[in-house]
Order: sequence, then structure tokens, then C-alpha cells
Amino acid sequence: MPTQDTLMKALTRSLSGGALDAFGVSGVELTEPLPTELPANTLRVDRVRRMANGDLFHLEFQTKREATLHRFLEYDARLANEHRARIRTVVLYHASVASAPHSLDIGTAHYRVENVFLAQMRAEKALDDVEQHLRQGQWEAGDRLRLGLALNMRTDDQVKAFERVRQLVPQVPDEVERDLVVSAILVLGDQGLTEEQRTQLRKELRTVSKLAEELYEEGRMEGRMEGHMEIVGNMLRKGMKIEDIAEMTGLPKQEIEELARKQAH
Repeated sequence: MPTQDTLMKALTRSLSGGALDAFGVSGVELTEPLPTELPANTLRVDRVRRMANGDLFHLEFQTKREATLHRFLEYDARLANEHRARIRTVVLYHASVASAPHSLDIGTAHYRVENVFLAQMRAEKALDDVEQHLRQGQWEAGDRLRLGLALNMRTDDQVKAFERVRQLVPQVPDEVERDLVVSAILVLGDQGLTEEQRTQLRKELRTVSKLAEELYEEGRMEGRMEGHMEIVGNMLRKGMKIEDIAEMTGLPKQEIEELARKQAH
């Protein structure tokens, strides 16, 4: 059963093979994802991947304008120190953002990122291209992100764009490619939706994507486990013995002991 790591690996593949060329970012061929929790600090980067040439690819998805690049500079400086590698940083901006800084001169160094503004791309044009390619049987890597990120692009009719995405995803003929489109939607592509639309879209994706269905099942399992642990917590608060709780719930004694320690603190 896949985990969030599985989804991230699928996203790595969805961004590779020239997919980002459609957004003016060329030469990106990604391999494995890297940890985004940087040591000895609380900073987290959005997504970091090793590229085929050994460099690191740092992707940030922003729904608001980044006023200065100091935060990204700190991320990349620590990444460079940790991995001793060159870093390429791309900042992908939601359609609500039309401009943002791309460089920062701190005197001793000149830091630059590549900005991609989805406000400069029209959802209607992206979806027209996808639809045409599907009709012609000419699916290409860039179509993954055209379809996966269309709902974050500039559009005159967001509701209509939403309906078109729902209709086009099931038409992607290859199961693997469909999962790659779905990974882009789940990680990046539903940021501009209402909660109701997001729930509806994810429900429908489960019917056409093995990846989405397995992730949904995993979420249900995690939800059930959280419910079990809440019940166990109540048992502990009532003074029940750990051995009795383990026998009644079937949960490992070690997990119950760990929960008891947390409650004690």
C-alpha cells in the first residue's frame, strides 16, 4: 500500500522527461526525492529531487507572492551544505500571483531562482492542447502538467475548467501516465479549488487512478487507527491496565505503553 513517499515518487516522474518544458523550464530530468526536513533546524522545503546530472532540483509552489528571496536562500544554503551539490530552484506561482522577485544580491553572493507564473498561462489553452493530443494519440510529457496544473492557471471560467479537467483525466489512455497526472493534481493542482470541489475531484480521481484509490484506502486505514488510539487513550485515563487494553483491542503492548507515556507528560 503506497505512502506519501509513493505519491512524491510519482510526482518526481510526472515532472521528468521534458514535462516542465511546457512551462519554460528545460533540462530537468529527476531521479530520487530527497528528505525535506533539514537537519538541526525547523525549516522545510517544498520538494527536493536529485537530478540525473547530480544537481539538486528544488521546487516551491506558492499561492502568494514571495516578497523577498531570503527564505529560499536560507533553504538552498543549508541544502548545499548538507549535500555539497549545485541547486536549481524553480518557484511555481499560482495564477493569483503575476510578479515576484527572481534574484537577491547580498553582496558576497548573488542568488537567483526561476519563476514560473501560471497567471501567464491560460487554462483554456492548456486544456485545448491536452484534448487535441488525446484525440490525435500524441500524448506528451508536458500534457501531464498542462492537465495537472490547469486549475491553477488563469481562466475566465473556473467552474468550466474544473469540469473539463474532470472529463479529460479519465481519457488519458495509459494507466501509468494517468497516475502521473493524478499525482500532479493531488500535490500541486488543486490549490485554487474550494473544499467542496477538492473533495469532489479527489473522489472522482479514485475511480480512474489506481494510485488515488490506494492513497484513499491508506487514509481510511490511518483514520481508523487514529480512532482506535483515541479509544485506547480513554481507557488509559480510566485507569485500565495496559495488558487488559492490549487484550481487548489487539494493539501491540508497546504502542499502548508509548501512548501512556505521552499522556503522562
